[in-house]
Amino acid sequence: MSGRFLTTDLRGHIAFFVAAAVLMIFTCNRGEVVESARGLPLMWDRDTADFRLLNYSTPVLNLTIERRTDDGREYYYWGTQTLVADSSEELEFPVGWSGRTVVPRVAALRALRDLGPLSPDQRESYGIEGSDASLAIDFGDERRELVVGDSVFGGDDRYAMEVATGRGMVISREIIDPLRRGEGAVRERMMHDFARDRIATVVVNTEGRERTMERTGGGEWTAPGATDPDPGFANFMERVNALGIDGYRDLPPAESLKLLLRIDYLDRNGDLLAFMEVSRDESAERPSYFIRSERTRIIARAHRGLTERVEQALADLF
Repeated sequence: MSGRFLTTDLRGHIAFFVAAAVLMIFTCNRGEVVESARGLPLMWDRDTADFRLLNYSTPVLNLTIERRTDDGREYYYWGTQTLVADSSEELEFPVGWSGRTVVPRVAALRALRDLGPLSPDQRESYGIEGSDASLAIDFGDERRELVVGDSVFGGDDRYAMEVATGRGMVISREIIDPLRRGEGAVRERMMHDFARDRIATVVVNTEGRERTMERTGGGEWTAPGATDPDPGFANFMERVNALGIDGYRDLPPAESLKLLLRIDYLDRNGDLLAFMEVSRDESAERPSYFIRSERTRIIARAHRGLTERVEQALADLF
């Protein structure tokens, strides 16, 4: 194998492990989010199960994060965004960890400081008066709305005021920053959410052909009933693991897509853990690739170079 391919494979490994590390950090920190806020002033206290949606609006963008339920009654979070400069285009996308961690923060909102009822002078001083930035949270049976003001001097936390009560507060940048940065910050970036050692079997389907492979305890791939590892299939899976999401903009119609492959990931009981579909846009002048998984729910743009390498390796599997 050439040095160029070794370098590319290494980059793919690095990208995969960095993504896994980020996921682990976010997972570990989810419990700490609530714990670290204990003792701070509680502005309101609702359960995340009561959350319906939030809307963050500025002169630049309008962003909504909504709790939805699928056919299996599992809930997930869905985002929609419009840019004020082009309000005719609404972007839809699944919400990832960065966006989902905002939900418990706004459901039971703890302020860094409770400023009490704000006087007209305070509203002016804190950038509340005349502000075009707002954060509204809908719980179904009630709606709470904040006007978002200036940043606190020397930091990125923000002044805010509840519209209904006139009560002022300082809210954490960890709430506002992901929302302010919009889709690029809160969209789903992970294809899957499970520990790799749970995978026992994968089933690869492409153009009516199917191949089943088993994963050993050491992470090697073998044919069912065989003992010798299959390095070619291992190389293919390494390329698959390197795939990532490039975004959800300018998605083509389903009829222009050709399904290149589907991979089903099964656990030791034969139950479906996850899946991935890779498609190519047949109508595009240059090859354009798209991926879909149980987490994205819709197709997402895939990195062209990395997906081409998967397509090349696929030809050697059958």
